[in-house]
Amino acid sequence: MSTTEPSTGSSTRIRQVEAISNGTVVDHIPSAVTLKVAQLLTGSNDQVFVGMNLRSSRSARKGVVKIAGRELDARILSCLALIAPEATVSIIRDYGVVKKFAVPVPDRFEGVARCANPNCVTTHERWTTRFQVVSRQPLIVRCIYCERSFAGADLSLL
Repeated sequence: MSTTEPSTGSSTRIRQVEAISNGTVVDHIPSAVTLKVAQLLTGSNDQVFVGMNLRSSRSARKGVVKIAGRELDARILSCLALIAPEATVSIIRDYGVVKKFAVPVPDRFEGVARCANPNCVTTHERWTTRFQVVSRQPLIVRCIYCERSFAGADLSLL
């Protein structure tokens, strides 16, 4: 449901997704992975709002996921960096943004995704998966065990 919100100046701002009082907003998600991000963030009792194919000044279309009453931990942020490294995260308290930042992309991902190589030792034995970042734009990671490279979004999260 769209609502019109007063703003400074002569133009009006249209909110495309309902506001939340406290929680986290993940914005500027590529439309193709919006549902994957929503699935990552959703717990059994969480209230989650999902907006897909919304207008964006950065790209043609974007996704937005809002999760009420919860802030994201380091592990979830690491998973988010794999599938939507260009996203932004806003922490909301009392309907206001108290902190906004780009999703932090670490130099190494550990234990957050499966290696896509069926012959990798991590698919046959109990090893913690480890991927080294090869490129940040676009995000490309390399498995430290089998040395194969993959786009971050192509990996399956654990």
